[in-house]
Amino acid sequence: MDPLSSAYKSIFPRAREVAYLDTAAEGLPLAGCREALGAYFEDKALGTPGRVRFHEQESAALRGVARLLNVPSSDIALLSSASDALNLFANCLQWRPGDEVLVSDLEFPSGVLTWLRLRERGVRVRVLASRQGVVPLNAFTAAIGPATRIVCVSHVSYDSGTRIPFLPELSSAAHAHGAMLVVDATQSLGRLPVPVEGVDFLVASTYKWLLGVHGLGVAYLAPAAHSRISEGAVGWYSVQDLFAPDRLERYERKPGARWMMTGMPAFPAIYALRRSVDFLLERNIAQMDEDLKPVVRALHDGVRQLGVAMLTPSDAEYASGIVSFRHGACERIGAALEREGVIVWSGDGRVRASVHLYNDMEDVDRLLRALSAAIQKECVCNTRS
Repeated sequence: MDPLSSAYKSIFPRAREVAYLDTAAEGLPLAGCREALGAYFEDKALGTPGRVRFHEQESAALRGVARLLNVPSSDIALLSSASDALNLFANCLQWRPGDEVLVSDLEFPSGVLTWLRLRERGVRVRVLASRQGVVPLNAFTAAIGPATRIVCVSHVSYDSGTRIPFLPELSSAAHAHGAMLVVDATQSLGRLPVPVEGVDFLVASTYKWLLGVHGLGVAYLAPAAHSRISEGAVGWYSVQDLFAPDRLERYERKPGARWMMTGMPAFPAIYALRRSVDFLLERNIAQMDEDLKPVVRALHDGVRQLGVAMLTPSDAEYASGIVSFRHGACERIGAALEREGVIVWSGDGRVRASVHLYNDMEDVDRLLRALSAAIQKECVCNTRS
């Protein structure tokens, strides 16, 4: 793919209408998802005979996600959201007073709220402070101790766009103290290669970089984690034999991660996910990331040259698909950009732009021109006031 001009704009109509640089909040759905949802309704209209197709799509989607992560499909579960997956995993652990969960201030709220609710059980949540958008490995290793039960991080931060390049090393440090590593890959899966070596549990949303729709989250449960957790929830979809003669006395859960799916999953979203994941696999995530690096670099450098307070670190090893900066007038700037046909995320004191395969240098140039004008206007207004 030529990063100077995206060949994929023809597949994503909205990317032709505007410079859409907000995948980190809401990905543009693959056009094939509309067809996939139509296929679901056709199969649903068959009644119970349509369930054969439901489960065929489910199996295909599980295999596709497994290929993205390079793991067996039995280690993948399709849940209602990444947040629900995190809470389910938290319910799988036997917590003791004095246990600690280690997070950073770069986490999305779900990656903190899941653990904060455990304080009533005596669990302590420690929040590491980032510096210039980064929490280095040595800060994590220094904080991990005998009381640490969970280290929870985002592979890519929703806030700064910082990618953690040391997940295997972080996992080793956590495991050396008997802790488990939980990773939120919402801002990377479908956009960057995601390493799972040493990761105990991983979650991701499907409506951002995976180009799917709402109502679904993916989860990966490492085989090595099975012996350290119990079932945080069980339903009829979790068990091997729903109608076993002794079903009122005992049960045998499905292998791998499948028991985490407690009831009928969101089949419409599964149909869409199957289509979008197949599309991404055909494009090769690693190659796509390489092709888009010049676009992200141009975006980062162009924004930095405007003199704003960057949240995204400059070091290439931390680069992802996100570039973010602080600004006191972030919401006005976001509104000004939208009037110029540039869509970004603006709020919480920052402006964030994100680059996916339907973006190119033309989008970056369009953003930088509009952003320069918006910032200059804010400076003039501040001077007059």
